[in-house]
Amino acid sequence: MERLERDGDHWRIETAQGTFCARSVINAAGPSVLTVLGRSGEAPKQSIRLVRGSHIVVPKLFDHPHPYFFQLPDGRIFFAIPYEHDYTLIGTTDRDHVAGQPIVASDEEVAYLCEGASRFFSKPVMPADVVWSYSGVRPLMDDGSGKPEAATRGYTFEVSDPAEGAPILSVFGGKITTFRTLSEEAVDRMGERIPALSGTHWTDCNSLPGGDFGVGEVVQRIVDLQARYPFLAPAWAERLFRNYGTLATTVLGDAATLADCGEHFGHGLTEREVRYLVSHEWAREADDVLWRRTKLGLRLPEQQQESLRRFMRELTAP
Repeated sequence: MERLERDGDHWRIETAQGTFCARSVINAAGPSVLTVLGRSGEAPKQSIRLVRGSHIVVPKLFDHPHPYFFQLPDGRIFFAIPYEHDYTLIGTTDRDHVAGQPIVASDEEVAYLCEGASRFFSKPVMPADVVWSYSGVRPLMDDGSGKPEAATRGYTFEVSDPAEGAPILSVFGGKITTFRTLSEEAVDRMGERIPALSGTHWTDCNSLPGGDFGVGEVVQRIVDLQARYPFLAPAWAERLFRNYGTLATTVLGDAATLADCGEHFGHGLTEREVRYLVSHEWAREADDVLWRRTKLGLRLPEQQQESLRRFMRELTAP
């Protein structure tokens, strides 16, 4: 999105893909919420504080499926969670983040997480043990808290005045754990201005895509998936169902053999799945597939990752 401007009773939205019109805009851009507001010409009344949270992944530290939660001497809650069968996920940190800086775990954060884990496990965790790290930036409301971890995880909305014309609602703060109720409230607020958006709530009883099954059905569903696609190894069937739920059959379609799935990049990642991720889950580059959708970056050697990169470049080329 390059620019937003009001044009009568609607918004004119300019993007690299073309110009679009909308009766309203919901600005849920997270850390970029102020950037979007700036491109609309609106002056924000709320300020945000960018706080980076980092995690590390190490070879598994224990052989059971239960997570550990600890409290460190600085008061922070700390966790170690079984991850992708063979690993342990350790987190997290709270560090102020400057917009525009790389969103990566600093050496200091990695050392902090290793030291924290080493307090509780018999085998010390060292930075050299880290096989992967990742970070995210939380757009928290700036409530004047001294420490990043003390900043509120609540959220608020800022809605333009009716006299200004077409409405824009901006979301400040919040976490992914509150996405459903936050979304309902945002649509409710916009429904006061756009009657077509008003109505009863339904998200508390409807499944997310692929989630239309009971928790106790998972094992049998994986067995059924293998029965329908006999070429699936058990670990492959489990990964597909845990990633896509009942949409796993959409991923595989009418494939009767492994060859029907196109190029096989390794560990069950095939061309069919990659094409699905591009068309349905907005994957645009290899890292979207390897780390943000499947976590197979932990499994695939560099040669196979490079094959995927070449394929993605060709697939997403204009």
